[in-house]
This record gives sequence, C-alpha cells and structure tokens, in this order.
Amino acid sequence: TNGSGLSAELQSAISADQAVVFTNAADTNYDIFDALRSSGTIAAADLCGATDADSDTITYSVSVGSLPTGCTLNTSTGAITYSSISAVGSDTVSTFTIQAATTDLTITRQFTITVKAPVVQSFTSTGAQTFSVPSGISTISVLVAGGGGGTTNRGGGGGAGGLVIHSTYPVTPGGTVPLSVGAGGNGPGGTTPDQAPGNSGQNSSFGNITAQGGGGGGAHRNSPGSARSGGSGGGGGRDITGAGASGTQGPSGGGTGYGNPGGTATQLGGANGGGGGGAGATGLQGGASGMSSNTPMYNGAPGGAGRTSSITGTSTYYCGGGGSGMDTSQLNGQSGQGGGGRGNGTQGNATDGTANTGGGGGSNGDGTPSRPGNGGSGVVIVSY
Repeated sequence: TNGSGLSAELQSAISADQAVVFTNAADTNYDIFDALRSSGTIAAADLCGATDADSDTITYSVSVGSLPTGCTLNTSTGAITYSSISAVGSDTVSTFTIQAATTDLTITRQFTITVKAPVVQSFTSTGAQTFSVPSGISTISVLVAGGGGGTTNRGGGGGAGGLVIHSTYPVTPGGTVPLSVGAGGNGPGGTTPDQAPGNSGQNSSFGNITAQGGGGGGAHRNSPGSARSGGSGGGGGRDITGAGASGTQGPSGGGTGYGNPGGTATQLGGANGGGGGGAGATGLQGGASGMSSNTPMYNGAPGGAGRTSSITGTSTYYCGGGGSGMDTSQLNGQSGQGGGGRGNGTQGNATDGTANTGGGGGSNGDGTPSRPGNGGSGVVIVSY
C-alpha cells in the first residue's frame, strides 16, 4: 500500500522448483555382454534415470551422440530397451548425453554403453574347479568334453570322450558353478601283447552337465577283456568278430550330447582292431585279409571323427576317436579329426589323444615294440 492508499498483489511470479538430479555419476557405463545381445532392458536406476524432489514429470531424450543400434530410450522412464544388437569383434563403446527436463528445469549428463565382444574362458587343468559368474550375466554358452579312452597292445582304438554343448545355460549373476575336467584313460604302458583293454577316460562336468569319459579300446581277441563303452565306445580288439563298444553319451543338463560306437575288427583272425568312436561318427572297421571291411587289407582302422564348435570364435573339432594299429608293414589307423590318437604303423608309433580335446588314444597292432596311446584330457569352455 502506498501513501495514496493504493495497493497491489503479485501472484505466482516466483518459482521455487528444486533441481532434477541424475541417479548416476557422469560417464557411468553399462555393459551389454555377448550372451545377452538378443534382448534386454537397462533399468533407469542402472544408467540414466533421474529424480525430482517436487515429483514433477521428467522427460528424457538423447541430446548429443547416439545409443548403440538396437537400443531405444523410454522418454517417460529413462529406461533403455534393446534387441538384436549385432555381435562385435572387440568391445565397442557408444558415448551419448541424456537430457532430463521438467517444465521449468533441464539438466544433461554424459553416459556410455559398451557392447562386449565374446568372453571365452577355457578350463584345461584336470580336476575340480569353479567358474565365477560375472554380475549381470544370467545365460552362458558352455562346451564340456570328457576325457578320451586309452588303448592296449594289439587292440582297438580308444573311444573319444562324450561331448555336450549348451548354448543357453542358465546361471546366477555373481554366483559360482562347480566344474571338473576329466583326465584321459591310459593303457597298460608296456609292449607285451594280449594285455587288458585300455582304461576309460574320466567324466567332465559343469553344474548339472556331465560329459562321459570315452571307452577304452578292446584287447586282442577280447582276452582278457573286450572294448569298453563310454561317451564314445572303444574299438573292438584285433582278430575278433565282436563289435566295438557302445557310445553312451546322451543329453545332459539341458544340453545336446554326442557320442558314437567304436568299430569292429570284422573277422576272427587276420583283422586289425576297430577305430574308437568319435563325437561325430562311428569308428571304422579294422582291415581284414578277406577284404570284408571298409578299410584296406591289414591296415589299421581310422577313429571316428569328432564334432565342430565355434564357442571360442574359431571352428574347432573336439572328441575324435583313436585309430587302431596295423599288421606288419601296413598303414596305421588315422586319428579321428578332433584330437584322436593315431594307431601305430609305417608312419610311426601310436600316439596319445590330444590334450583338452577329449580325443581317444591310438592302439598298437601286431608285435610292435612301442606303447599304446593314452586318451587326451577333456575340457570345459565357457563363453558369454
């Protein structure tokens, strides 16, 4: 009121709106792992959300830069959803600025999203171990190979370890998964003919997945023992018509399992042992004097081929069967692709299955002064 008695009232001319505040600090990053590229949501509280003490409506937008292709910002909540993000060969970072605005105030802050290249972790030492699950990871890919079977003198090739592949194995973020890598089976270790069959390989495991060890190769004329069954079966012994052992690997822990039988020697007398079974194929028959086999006369039998996986980023064979030995001056049974051992022959002594492939060992033939091959150890490979 002034001296003349006039007065005035000013209404709604002063705003006391409180500031909008981002939940996270500038340059906060969120990782999208390879195993989660197909779809997901980045909660507002995990990256670019904001709060307003007056409970004013906040509208979000990208003011500088851009989100990774496949990501969409919810302008009402600040959450980011994504789907079908392309794979990357190396970690790829997208930097952008989020604007959070009310009717009266606007703030901005820079954030980043990293699309991760596949992370591969291989467990190659035999025995019990533990996989620690990174935070944010709920699904992984896993390959489990059992130890390959060993062989004996004048016997069949060692069967490959069983192979199990699971591309969407569920895990608890920040948790742990017990695992074990199986050793390969060994043979009798000497050069004396007519010893016991080769020993089977050990099982490998990851959580509730079990890949069975490969079966040992059978002894000469099945005396003192026939081929052993396993993930893939051992090849039948020399000079015997009995079939190779069965492959017993099946599905496990929700993953697909692979295993096949070992080959046979075809006939009584005049025939070499069968090749060990592989994850991708049955072991072949041993060469016979009557040519009643699919292997040339007197030659050793090739082991069954393994199977390929690209879990490491490179297509690789795993779990090949071991080849069998030859008769005098003939060709050895070739290793099954995927780490199987070579049978002895004019190309050299029998060899072990390759370590960390689950390959079966290669056997000796008739009267060869060298030891038979041992099975290769198994492996567990995780990718996310």
